[in-house]
Amino acid sequence: MNHARDKVWRSVGALTVLSTLAISLAGCGGEESAPSVGAPGPTTAQKSPTELCGELKGIAIPAGNIGLASTGATITSATLVAASDSGNTSGEFCKVLGGIHPVDSSAPDIQFEVDLPTAWNGKSLHFGGGGLDGVIPDTTGFAASGFSPYGEPSGVLAPLARGYVTYGSDAGHQAANDFVGTFASNDEALANYAGSHIKKTHDVATFLMKTRYGQSASQSYFIGGSGGGRMGLVAAQKYASDYDGVIASYPASGLLGLSFQMGRISQASLSPGGFINAAKGKVLRDAVMSQCDTLDGVADGVISNPGACGFDAATLRCPGGADTGDTCLSDAQLNTVATIATPLITTFDFANGIRTIPGYKVLAGADFWGPLYPSLGSSAADAVADPATADVAKASFFYAFPNALVKYAIARDPSLDILTFGFTNPGALTARTQAVSQLIDGTSVNFDAFKNKGGKLILQHGQADQFIPAQMSVDLYNRLLAAYGQSQLSSFLKFYLLPGAAHGFGGQFEGGYDSLTALDYWVTKGVEPHDLIVTDVTPPTTGRKRPVCEYPAWPKYVGGDPNSATSYVCTA
Repeated sequence: MNHARDKVWRSVGALTVLSTLAISLAGCGGEESAPSVGAPGPTTAQKSPTELCGELKGIAIPAGNIGLASTGATITSATLVAASDSGNTSGEFCKVLGGIHPVDSSAPDIQFEVDLPTAWNGKSLHFGGGGLDGVIPDTTGFAASGFSPYGEPSGVLAPLARGYVTYGSDAGHQAANDFVGTFASNDEALANYAGSHIKKTHDVATFLMKTRYGQSASQSYFIGGSGGGRMGLVAAQKYASDYDGVIASYPASGLLGLSFQMGRISQASLSPGGFINAAKGKVLRDAVMSQCDTLDGVADGVISNPGACGFDAATLRCPGGADTGDTCLSDAQLNTVATIATPLITTFDFANGIRTIPGYKVLAGADFWGPLYPSLGSSAADAVADPATADVAKASFFYAFPNALVKYAIARDPSLDILTFGFTNPGALTARTQAVSQLIDGTSVNFDAFKNKGGKLILQHGQADQFIPAQMSVDLYNRLLAAYGQSQLSSFLKFYLLPGAAHGFGGQFEGGYDSLTALDYWVTKGVEPHDLIVTDVTPPTTGRKRPVCEYPAWPKYVGGDPNSATSYVCTA
C-alpha cells in the first residue's frame, strides 16, 4: 500500500476529510471571537496541566453518560503534549485516546481521540471522517473546511492551535484501508458507521471537557468532508441539540445511492472495451477545457460555469467506433463516459423518496484521471483487486465502495458479484437496500430543531468533484428550498459551489477560506458570511483568488488581473 497516498485518501478521498486544508478569510485573519476560557473546577485549580491530563488515564465513562446504547467507554491513554515537542504546532494539549464499548460483544469499539488544549477557548470541534472510515481523523490538523491537501495560508491556525477542543473517531471499526467493508455485516457496527458514533463520540468528549475544565463547551461545531460531510448533515438532522454550527464540505448526502451510481459506472467501465486509461482521459479532459475554459470570460484553466459547457464526447470517437489507440474513444468507452455523465434512475425509492442519483461533470471539468487516486482505477485489472490487499494508488474506489456496501451491508453475501448486480432494480434485495438507505443516508430536509435553536450550516461543494457529484448538493439544496422557502433557509444555511475545486485534490483550483471563523462569527456574533475570498494553494498556481459566490451565483471575469478576486463578480 502507498502509505502517503492512502493518508491523503483517508483524509480527502471519495468520502473523506483533509488533515490539512487551505483557508483564508478576508477581514478575519483566522481570528476567533473573544475566548471564553473554561474556569477550572475547585478541585483542579492548584494542579498542573500534566497532573490534570494524567488523571484522565484509565477513567471509565459510564454508559449513562452516553446518549445512545453502549456499555460505556474507557480512556486508554492521556498524554500531555508540550508546545515545544517536535512536530507540534498546536500549543500544549492533552491527547486522550480511548474506546466506546458496544452492546453487542462481537461488534468493535468506537476508537476516539479527544485533544484538550491547556489554553482552551471554551469551544469544541468534532472532526468528521470519510470513506468507509476505520481510522481516527487527524484532530491536530485542519478539518475538511476547504478543498486542498497543500496546507494553510500563512497566519491561519489549525483549530486545536486556536484553543478548540478537537475530537473524532474511527466511526466504530478499524480497517487497514478504505476498501474493507466486512464490518458492515454486524448490525451495531453498521449503525455506528451510519451515524450513531457521532452522538456517542460527542458525549464522551463532553464528559472529558467537564472533567478537565469543569464545564462543557459554550459552542460546539462539526466539520467534515465527503463521508464526513454526510456526518455533518446527520449531526444537524438528528443531534441538533449537540451542535451550534456545521460545515458540510462535498458531502455524500445520499451515500447508498452514490455507491449504486459508482457501481453502475463500474459495470460500464469494466465491460469489454469500456475501460478508459489515463492517456485517453487526458484527451477527453483537454478537449473539454479547450471548448469551455473561456466561457467565464478568461482562459485560466477553470470552468467557472459548468452549466454552460455543452461538450459532446462523440467528437472524440475513433474511426468506426473500434479502439484504435490513445488519441480517441471507442464506442464502448463513449458508453462509459455517457454513464459517468448521466444520472442513475431507480425503480424504487432510496430514503426520503429519492430515485435519481446525479451524474458527474466529466464533460464539464471533472478529472477522473488526475494524480493521487484514480476514480476508475489504473487499469481494469487493478479496479477489481482484492479490497483487503489492494494498492489504493491503483485500485478503483468506484468499484470498491459499492462492492463493500452491497456485499456486507445489504446482501451480506461475500460471494455476490456487483458487476451483475441490479443497481437500477436490486430485485429481492430492494427492501434491504431501502432499510440500509434509511439508516445511513443524510438526505432528510427536516432541520427544524437545528434551525429553531439557532444552528448555522455552511454547505459547500466543488464544481469539479470527481467522487461525489456537485449536483447531489444542488439537489439537496433545492429540496431544502422547497421545504423552507428562501428567507427561512438563508437564515440558517449558506450554500457555495467552488469552480475548479474537486474532492479535496485533483481539481484545477484547490484552495479554501477560513470557514471556521466565518461559521463562528455567524453563530456567536450573528454576522452572516459575506465577501468571502477563496485562495488557491496548489503549486504552481498558489495565490490565485476568487470570490466565494453563494449559489446559484458563480464568479464571472470582468477584467483585470485574472489572479485577483476583484477581477470577478458573482453572477447568476
